[in-house]
Amino acid sequence: MDVLRALYGQFDPARPLEVEETDLYVNWQEEKALAPDDIKVELARNIARSEMPVCRLFTGHRGVGKTTELKRVKSMLENGEAGPPVFVSMLRAEQWMDLQDVQAPDIIFHIVRQLVDDLNAAGFSAGHSKLAQFFKDINEQLNREVEPQGLKISAGIVEFSTVLKEVPFARATLRKLIEGHLPTIYDLINNQVLTPAREWLKRERGKENILVIVDELDRIPQRVLNDQGLTNQRNIFVDHAGILRALACPILYTVPVELAYSDAHVPLKTNYGCNIRFLPLIPVAQRDGRDHTEGLRALCRIVNHRVVKAGVTPQQFCPDSKVLEDLGRASGGHIRTLFVLLASAMDRCEELPLTRAVVDRTIRRQAIDLSLSLRPAHWDALRKIHRSKAELADDPDLWNALLRNLLAFAYEDDSGVWYDWNALLASVPGVAK
Repeated sequence: MDVLRALYGQFDPARPLEVEETDLYVNWQEEKALAPDDIKVELARNIARSEMPVCRLFTGHRGVGKTTELKRVKSMLENGEAGPPVFVSMLRAEQWMDLQDVQAPDIIFHIVRQLVDDLNAAGFSAGHSKLAQFFKDINEQLNREVEPQGLKISAGIVEFSTVLKEVPFARATLRKLIEGHLPTIYDLINNQVLTPAREWLKRERGKENILVIVDELDRIPQRVLNDQGLTNQRNIFVDHAGILRALACPILYTVPVELAYSDAHVPLKTNYGCNIRFLPLIPVAQRDGRDHTEGLRALCRIVNHRVVKAGVTPQQFCPDSKVLEDLGRASGGHIRTLFVLLASAMDRCEELPLTRAVVDRTIRRQAIDLSLSLRPAHWDALRKIHRSKAELADDPDLWNALLRNLLAFAYEDDSGVWYDWNALLASVPGVAK
């Protein structure tokens, strides 16, 4: 039981790897047979070599490993591995925002809060008092609005952060106040914080620039805002790109994969002046349907590294390598799906090792669960994607939903991006491929 508990800890699907966990990290992108480019190296070099403030966009399916890669981008930039060293502030959006109801001013507000906090932690505090006084004034205006509703908000930028996430009826009021004062916020952060901070960081820390990474915005669920079909995602990232680009420092945003591969793709590139970097899944099959041997081996390495970390040998865990490859094949190269399959297989075990019968039953059960919400139109679309390896061009709304719900997967090779259905669907009983 202790061994199984240790294995569960290693296959937590929600935990990104820390940079220090080098014994668990498999850098599969450095293998040219698996990925045309190493995305984290590209991102780090692009930011380190840019003299002007730039915005960069990063996307990929949820659970594919974006946060793990971004942590490595942060480390590479801070350590000067991609060029002159950079000070990096990283905002985990889901920790501070209600992603069901977020707008561009909220994002800027939290970028400012995180950046000021991180600079203070590094030893730089110039400009903080002016920001504190500004938000104290905002606080007084906010309380005049919300006190009749029985809410009293303490002064302070962290308290505002709590209000934005946890008190819906105050959120709209604070949002309007912030949006009305955006020019003042930009002036304070750009001139009173960023300019002297760069001078201090260069003198005291040898850092040449400041980068803000905003992670988890790709988790913003899509909602339609009006009868013209405008979505909240497009409203934030396309229509309000000017707000998100207004800070005078490089910013790296994650964006939803369904937005990046919709008709917003070109406006995003145009508005932010960059290509959208995409972290693909690990390929377990090629376009023609044949196994991708190197991809399956990479997935097996990922599993075996974590098995060893739990104090188990690969032979004790799953002596038949073909069984482990079947799990990788069923995952479609999606790391989170692979970890869910492994945890579910272990749930069916009294003890190790994983057997062929347990793994087959696990894959079949997970496939059935995935298919429960599918209707004939979904199946028709998914079969079409599986056969053509192309996007569903004739129904953009359905295509976006399939990408968002991990029913269609995006891969990349030397010829570009290609698509397939979630590989688990091939294991649904009675499905014709």
